[in-house]
Amino acid sequence: MKIILLGPTGSGKGTQADFISKLLRLKHIEAGEILRKEAKKNKLIKKIMERGKLIPDKQVIKIINNIIKNYNNFILDGFPRTLKQSKSLKFIPDLVLFLEVKKENIVKRLLLRKRFDDNKKNIEMRYKIYLKQTIPVVKYFNHKKVLIKVNGNPQIKEVSKNIKKILIKYRQQP
Repeated sequence: MKIILLGPTGSGKGTQADFISKLLRLKHIEAGEILRKEAKKNKLIKKIMERGKLIPDKQVIKIINNIIKNYNNFILDGFPRTLKQSKSLKFIPDLVLFLEVKKENIVKRLLLRKRFDDNKKNIEMRYKIYLKQTIPVVKYFNHKKVLIKVNGNPQIKEVSKNIKKILIKYRQQP
């Protein structure tokens, strides 16, 4: 099974992907973590991330596709973020879950997690980029009839419970 988890930075993708990976015994491939590791080795990537911008599609596609090719069953968290990245996938996802979260909840969550690239300016910039670049990805997968929207505003356990219901229902479909 190949699942993609979409949502803005701070929507809880990592937390929910961990939950889903344990529930379904899938490899959790976290694009953000992979890119943060790359930033430690690559000064250009680190500078881009420190400014709150997205790494160019060509680089991200190469990095992520190189990792994905090693797995048959996984949940992909934080990729794709652009239409070009979506179209570059070398597989068709079985399911795409989209965590919808209000902007004010995202800002609160991100300021609490204290990562090197989380500050109000970067959060605002990433949210604008998300609206411009990632919403078309949501529409793309919705058009392909593999997208399910999930309310990501409640507490973590409530969101997990709702996702579990979706996954049970999905697995019961012929």
